[in-house]
Amino acid sequence: MNKFMKHQKLQFKPGSFRLNGLFRVVFLICCLLSAGLTQAQEKKITAEFKDTPLSNVLKQLEKLSTYKILFTYDDVQSYKVTVSLKDATITEALQKVLDGKPFVFSDVANGKYISVVYQPKKKSDTTKEIKGKVVDSKGETVIGATVRVVNATIGTATDIDGNFTLRVPEDVMTLEVGFVGMKTQLVSIKDKTEVRVVMEEDNTVLEDVVVTGIFKKAKESYTGAVSSISSEQLKMYKGQNVLQTLKNIDASLNFMVNNAMGSNPNNVPQINIRGNSSLPMSVQEYNESIKNDVNSPLIIMDGFEITLEKLMDYNDDEIESINILKDAAATAIYGSRGSNGVIVVVTRQPEAGKLRVNAEIGMDIEAPDLSSYDLLNAAEKLQLEKMAGLYDSDLPGNDVKYSERYNKRLKAVLSGVDTDWLSKPLHTGVGTHYNLRLEGGSEQFRWSGALAYKNVVGAMKGSSRRNFNGSIVLMYMMDKLTFKNYTSYGMNRGRESRYGEFSTYAQQQPYDAPYDENGNLVRYFDGFQYNNLDKQNPLYDASLNTFDKSGYQSLTNNFSIEWDIIEGLKLRGQLGISSTDNSSDYFLPAEHSYFTTGDQKAEYATDEGFFRRGLYRYGTGREYSYSGNVTVTYNKTFAEKHLLSVGVDWSLAETQSRSYSFELEGFSSEDMSFLGNARQYMKDGIPSGTKTSTRRFGLTGNVNYIYDGRYYVDLAYRVDGSSTFGSDKKYAPFWSTGIGWNLHNEQFLQGHPVLTTLRLKASYGETGSQQGSSTGASTTYKYSTDNKYMNWNGTILQGWGNPKLTWQKTDEFNVGMEFGLWTGRVKGEINVYTKKTANLLSNMDLPLSMGFSSYIANVGEVENKGWEASFSGYAIRDSERRMNLMFSGQLVYNKNKITKLSDAIKAQNELYLQEDVDVSNLFYEGRPQNAIYAVRSLGIDPSTGNEIFLDKNGKITDTWKPSDKVYLGSKDQKYRGNGSIMFMWKGLTVNVACSYYWGGKVYNETLLNKVEVTKNTLSSQNVDARVLKSRWFQAGDVTFFKQLSNTQTRATSRFVMDDNVFEISSIGVQYRWDTPWIQKYTRATSITFGVNMSDILHLSSIKMERGTSYPYARNIQGYIKFLF
Repeated sequence: MNKFMKHQKLQFKPGSFRLNGLFRVVFLICCLLSAGLTQAQEKKITAEFKDTPLSNVLKQLEKLSTYKILFTYDDVQSYKVTVSLKDATITEALQKVLDGKPFVFSDVANGKYISVVYQPKKKSDTTKEIKGKVVDSKGETVIGATVRVVNATIGTATDIDGNFTLRVPEDVMTLEVGFVGMKTQLVSIKDKTEVRVVMEEDNTVLEDVVVTGIFKKAKESYTGAVSSISSEQLKMYKGQNVLQTLKNIDASLNFMVNNAMGSNPNNVPQINIRGNSSLPMSVQEYNESIKNDVNSPLIIMDGFEITLEKLMDYNDDEIESINILKDAAATAIYGSRGSNGVIVVVTRQPEAGKLRVNAEIGMDIEAPDLSSYDLLNAAEKLQLEKMAGLYDSDLPGNDVKYSERYNKRLKAVLSGVDTDWLSKPLHTGVGTHYNLRLEGGSEQFRWSGALAYKNVVGAMKGSSRRNFNGSIVLMYMMDKLTFKNYTSYGMNRGRESRYGEFSTYAQQQPYDAPYDENGNLVRYFDGFQYNNLDKQNPLYDASLNTFDKSGYQSLTNNFSIEWDIIEGLKLRGQLGISSTDNSSDYFLPAEHSYFTTGDQKAEYATDEGFFRRGLYRYGTGREYSYSGNVTVTYNKTFAEKHLLSVGVDWSLAETQSRSYSFELEGFSSEDMSFLGNARQYMKDGIPSGTKTSTRRFGLTGNVNYIYDGRYYVDLAYRVDGSSTFGSDKKYAPFWSTGIGWNLHNEQFLQGHPVLTTLRLKASYGETGSQQGSSTGASTTYKYSTDNKYMNWNGTILQGWGNPKLTWQKTDEFNVGMEFGLWTGRVKGEINVYTKKTANLLSNMDLPLSMGFSSYIANVGEVENKGWEASFSGYAIRDSERRMNLMFSGQLVYNKNKITKLSDAIKAQNELYLQEDVDVSNLFYEGRPQNAIYAVRSLGIDPSTGNEIFLDKNGKITDTWKPSDKVYLGSKDQKYRGNGSIMFMWKGLTVNVACSYYWGGKVYNETLLNKVEVTKNTLSSQNVDARVLKSRWFQAGDVTFFKQLSNTQTRATSRFVMDDNVFEISSIGVQYRWDTPWIQKYTRATSITFGVNMSDILHLSSIKMERGTSYPYARNIQGYIKFLF
């Protein structure tokens, strides 16, 4: 918060505007309210105290008034009060309460603070000199802070370096330090001649206000479920990127486990809040692993929508706070975009004053974590092949050849060949990051500029992600008008490793040496069949000039005007424009093994195919969007006990996007990787492209009413219009209503020695989602470029539109409780919810006579039920020694269930059941979306080594059939949580965070692909060590794994296991120096050194390989920060 900002009463944060008829009506109503309602008067206090501790009396007076009363517990703890108050002002009340006691109280400071200070009646004629320094929580000097003796004319102000010197009477024990925009502090000077005062930002507006991205809501009357994350938390739990940091902090954000991509810096994770609310359009789409982000939350930064990828790449040092809105009461103001939850990001604002420079230099380390891999070494693998009979043959001629092959490999093993293939594509990635921020200005004009560069070098050689971000913020305040302009530029360049899939190296035989005796790369390895060129050395491909890279650059400008019309009435207009360009390049030279292996081998083996070798895929696109909104808010307190807040927001937005892509072939050399060197377009291929345009309009109203600080009601209503949906359903209403009760403001709980805050709330509402194709509502056509008539292009009907297509709607009910104990020393919150989504978009079957098999309709339904609990507190809070020990924890439960499906998806389910597939994600009513289906297993028959099954009717059989698959559990974890502990002492801060989940199931792919392999698979790849130790080899063996054979293992319950995990997700240590020595010799106000580590430890109930396509890595970041 700005240290120079004048204190203001709590206001709703406006959005942006454009004068129209609606605004004139709202403006007129607000003016009438202003004229008709009396001005708020100071609250009168009526209370009875009998032998009540003075500390409790002062806290109760604080609740009964509009002021914050500051005092020291050690000074007042031995005093008790008996007094009767009736219709007394705060001044009259304090005079009666403190009558006859050695205390004095100050005048009101900064509009709301009153200090009660111990002052013995005996006065001393001697004085003492007190020296001190005043800084803020970031170590910056506070210039012009007032330092004074309470109820005396003795005082001073801090100089340009934040220092002060004050001579006070010997018996003065406490000083009062104040500054605009910061909490007033009481500082003990007993037995001291020098003090250091750390001022805290006045977070009454931050802690007691929820920023929703459109309105500001008072937390004391807010019925929504929200998690708030501060900038300090983002710094202390820092991960590889902003999303990883959020994962370390908040368990309510469910990051879908992607075991294949591991710690790939270019992978954008899939996130949901309170379970999946949407389904893919078809079972086929889900099982073909088409990217599915239909459950991703909406991301709002400073009032404007951004993508999840941009948030991932954003400089977290420029973020002031993040609020995660979860239920309908919180997200209904976003209407058709709110059902998946909303993440609201608030960036740092410029601070007035002299020029301040923040600079940071850091190093980022990605250290591969291979602890989940347990592969056979060369001797063990050769022994297993011999035991499996791979070198035996019934044909006399082949017997000699296999013996020669075995002896050759044995000789290599005995000579010391034992290749560690897992290490070949890996290294310890060392990257860097640099941040620079400048800010300053006057009370009227403020500015800030920020630059950030971050280069994450991945654990796989050649993989990286580079981000550059720059921004300029200008603010100008003139009377009641505030102008603000935010301009930002972001650039990203991502590159995948030329070493390809990590799983390729995990499959290599350890007795194969990648280099010959002369140190040259071996291109092909000997297989079990002669003249077998399919087994190529992956390091040879990695030595070629291949690349797989992508990137984007974006330019954004957001402008806003805010007008404080009269007290309580604000008007704000915003206009945002954004443009993003993206591109991708993928190149394989003719020498690559892609053209000599796999299904495409025969295609490129012909004379024509030989000259077609070499592949280039290119894609490019641009997205342009604008959005604007007008917000008017009115807050008014009347008749002392009634607070009314009204807000209206009008918004519109348009997004236009286009993309092009094509494939080229025929690159004769790896050095000829330029597009223009291609021989031709891909055979039978042509360039492709898409062009879309969507528009939306929204009108939102919000009313909040509080009675006597105890009872409140919160109402929101929004009407959305969008071009995405049918002509019959262009507009849809969304709404929410909530009620709450602040029990701590009730007479029977005021002044309670333990319970400081107790708030009950409940809400119900309806939000929506715009998941689905932008063309689903309209019948679409495609130009036919293959067939022409007189050089005219014909059109082909591409999709059948549904004019009745409408938004998915989610009805959500939430009940919550917030509590605070011992004056905020311990805080907690519990929420219980039910979330039902209807009108899910899905394919519906059409008669064959229509020419299309299906069209999109609103037919599906999904339900999520669960609860969330969080707590935080202080085990130690000692401001005298500047020592704090804080703890926090969260636990989240969610259960997902599909309640209705379309006939088309049901038919697809039955088709998948009949197909011979290993693991299919099938959708059934009454089951979760991420359900696991497999055939039930009774284990391995000790006499034969074969698996025994139960069919769908419960009968024992030795034949596996896909139609016998049954539901065996869900991949979704039932419980997720985290915990953290943070210790702060003077300039030292140490924190440790852990996360955990349990209650879900997982199909252990390692057992299928690396343990229970066929003989053919065993001959071509390395396997898990459990093959040698735990498989069936002879009659009587009681084992978990079946015998070695060429019969492939199918999806059975043997490999469906409990997925319980505990992780140490983050460890952080930092130390800040701000001593006079530092300032004298470095000219810096402070210097901070720190180290953050994430993904430190992973403990699981199952033994399974992690990071199959890209390995997991431990992330370590070291940094040094300078503040000038």
